[in-house]
Amino acid sequence: MLARLDSERSRTLLLLVALMAAALALDLWQVAARRVGRTAWFESAVCSVAHPLQAILTGSIRFAEQEWAIAVGARKLVKENAQLRARVAGLEHEVSALAEERLAASRTGKLLGALPPARPGCVARVIGLGESGWSALLTVDAGSARGVRQRDVAVTAAGVVGQVVAVTAHSARVLPITEPASAVAVRVQRSRQSGILKGSGAWRCEVRYLEPQADVRPGDVIITSGLGGIFPAGLRVGTVTSVRKDRDAPGKAAEVRPWAEARKIEEVVLVSAQ
Repeated sequence: MLARLDSERSRTLLLLVALMAAALALDLWQVAARRVGRTAWFESAVCSVAHPLQAILTGSIRFAEQEWAIAVGARKLVKENAQLRARVAGLEHEVSALAEERLAASRTGKLLGALPPARPGCVARVIGLGESGWSALLTVDAGSARGVRQRDVAVTAAGVVGQVVAVTAHSARVLPITEPASAVAVRVQRSRQSGILKGSGAWRCEVRYLEPQADVRPGDVIITSGLGGIFPAGLRVGTVTSVRKDRDAPGKAAEVRPWAEARKIEEVVLVSAQ
């Protein structure tokens, strides 16, 4: 639109210049005629010719002014539109940031509510998952500078996540309970049957070494037993999905789906190990 207006304005200005030149020529001609005494008939002729030209010239000037005003107004509208779009984008960013802050505060409140009694801990943000060849380790942004130590327990409001296995000044790595290297003393909440939770990979795990007559069935809730003193007792771990014979022991084994989902975890509470 602006390009079209610029083209029309250029043509209008050229026409205006031509008409002004014609009017100037007629004025000079009239002055010359008066000097030689040919004013009466000449002025009449000039007026007859000049009047429509002056009308055209006046109309062209007004038209040029209108076109110029339209062009200037259009440019102003384009500029204002760009400014408004930038402002709207900025406001949308602010709204999104405020929403994230509100959600983070809500998650933090729930995490602090999950902190076991008499166990100090801190909230840490997950900043990495499966980096540098540590296929399933979570990296969090709290380390020894905040009192984090190896063997500390990572939990969320949903349940147990894992255990700290490496610490730097400002970060730590957490081994999830679903990794084969992990072992947690647990019990069936309903029947109080005890066993050992072992990771089976792919964010799944199983309770091993249950008694042959253990009362356990799909849907049972698995919690930490507190045996061994590392994981506090009573923390939620997951739900039994199936029961089978233990392949390495005479008892039963139960497949468990953890409540805490690795790729949805954004913050954890690192609970001090006893």
